[in-house]
Amino acid sequence: LGEPLAAGAVADPVVTAFLRRQQRLEEQTRRREASLAQRLHRFLRKKFYLFRRSTLMTCISLRNLALGRPPLEQLAQEVAFANWRGEEEAQPKGSAGEGQGGPEL
Repeated sequence: LGEPLAAGAVADPVVTAFLRRQQRLEEQTRRREASLAQRLHRFLRKKFYLFRRSTLMTCISLRNLALGRPPLEQLAQEVAFANWRGEEEAQPKGSAGEGQGGPEL
């Protein structure tokens, strides 16, 4: 069940949904059983990245108001940098290979 599919093989949607559900349940169990220090660390990390994103998006918006909108490629890079959430979430659950490391600005 946990092994990757062979190249060119199409995953059954029911199996994919089941695996996602199992991963979600395991993550919930891990969070419930975490120590106080781990929960505090996760809380502070989430708040840090929320504040970081808010600050960066505000700065980008103010710069755009003052100087005009930059090229779309630059704007996309800046937004990707603002949305980056660290090594913990660098690799999205649904896609392997994407998000390796942080976005470059």
